[in-house]
Amino acid sequence: MTDTIETNAPSVYERFMELSTKEMRSALKSGTRKAMASIRKSARANLRAKVSNASKVNPRFNDTLLSGVRSGRVKETKDGEITGSVLITSTNKPGSGSFRLKIIEKGTFRTGARYAKTWKGRPLKKPRFTGSLSATNFFAKTRDEKESYYYGEMQRGIEKAIDRINKAK
Repeated sequence: MTDTIETNAPSVYERFMELSTKEMRSALKSGTRKAMASIRKSARANLRAKVSNASKVNPRFNDTLLSGVRSGRVKETKDGEITGSVLITSTNKPGSGSFRLKIIEKGTFRTGARYAKTWKGRPLKKPRFTGSLSATNFFAKTRDEKESYYYGEMQRGIEKAIDRINKAK
């Protein structure tokens, strides 16, 4: 994977303007999908680097930590803007991989140390430290580290879609 993508923007724009409205929309959605796939792949790679056994299947929920990093549909808003999102989704079942992802991303240490004061409903004589997770920020780092690369990837995806549409004509 390279960090730079060179394109000839004026010629792409001219070829883009020759397309019909429906074909333009199709090319933009295709390019957006290509960039979203690249972001999702990079986020998963960062997660694997930060967390051991990220691809291990949780037998209770039959999912992995990696399965929580997903890309949504590419949508067109009422204003005609085409958007897509890569996100950490949750099944909202405590313990599932996608539920744990939010905790791994942001961490659990907020204010002071975490201590257990009861055990099976009974008070402990001496509270014990239960620990805390430091934030890994794997998703935020993915977004920040190569933003220009993702825009280039999207532009390259649009170019490929234009070529594909022109071949079909």
